[in-house]
Amino acid sequence: MKRIALYTALSLSALTPLLTQAQDGNENLNRFSLGARFGMNFKSAFGNTALTPAPVFSSPGAPVGGINHTYDDGYNLVDSSGNIGGMTWNWGYQNASQVVGDTIQMNSLSTVSPVLPARDGATDDPQLSAELTYQRVIGFFGEGDAGRWGFEAGFGYTSLSLHDRRGANGLSTLITDTYQLNGVIPPFPGYGGTFAGPGPLLGDLPGRTTTVMVDSFSSSHELSGDLFTIRLGPFAEWYLTPKLSFAASVGITLAPAIVDYDFNEVTTTFGVTTAVSGHSSKTTLLYGPYISTTFRYDFTPNFGVYIGAQFQSLNSMEQTIGTRSGRLDASATFYATTGISWSF
Repeated sequence: MKRIALYTALSLSALTPLLTQAQDGNENLNRFSLGARFGMNFKSAFGNTALTPAPVFSSPGAPVGGINHTYDDGYNLVDSSGNIGGMTWNWGYQNASQVVGDTIQMNSLSTVSPVLPARDGATDDPQLSAELTYQRVIGFFGEGDAGRWGFEAGFGYTSLSLHDRRGANGLSTLITDTYQLNGVIPPFPGYGGTFAGPGPLLGDLPGRTTTVMVDSFSSSHELSGDLFTIRLGPFAEWYLTPKLSFAASVGITLAPAIVDYDFNEVTTTFGVTTAVSGHSSKTTLLYGPYISTTFRYDFTPNFGVYIGAQFQSLNSMEQTIGTRSGRLDASATFYATTGISWSF
């Protein structure tokens, strides 16, 4: 709130005290303007603070006997006998599906995951907008009262839509080693032999197959919603010709915002696809200063057209869904404006 008070004080102090008051007469002291605005430099930032899970320790080693092999779903290690006869009782497995005929298969999956860094500064210009402005002339200044000053109030609406869509690829390598049971009936899944033994024997020489597949990751994040603006401040206008004028104004913008944050992420790893999505909505009040300039041409004393530009600096807003976040940055936005005006 201190910032709001400061912006208002600066706006009021921008007016010179050497201004004459508006007099009764044929002057049109009131004006309504209605026009379109095209917002630019609205920025968004999307991120995910999730930590990468620690990988399961797996080291299948070389496809030879007499050495230690560890897998995601089992192990085949050297036992206390030194694997006499190419057999070991120091082995274990986890799943019934690993028993294939007279063999046991053990698997080790390594992945170079696709990584998308946090995205900062994504824009989707322009953001479409409209605004209705009321101005009241308070006084005149300059030679021949060529200038006028007063206060204005603007009521605007901006439709927000900012996206970030990206994709990346990685590689997964699956090593499958097959060990001979040699007629031994394997214990139930979850069995784990020891170094000292004894226990059922398993061959220690693996038959190896290696499969490499491309992984993919796609990400879609979006901030969308409604931004309502209320502009309040003083203005000054100079008539360059009897019909053409230039105006400038400064003041404060109050901007109630209703913004939705949506994300959708799809990961495919070794043929298995996982999709994650989320949605949140947030309503907040943004605020900050504005500066506006306008050129106006009056076809009649009552009717005219205008073009202009506005600079607006609002505070940011952020939303989170679990470890994912979306932030709207409206700290340095510009509007190109055009429309019609009616004076009375």
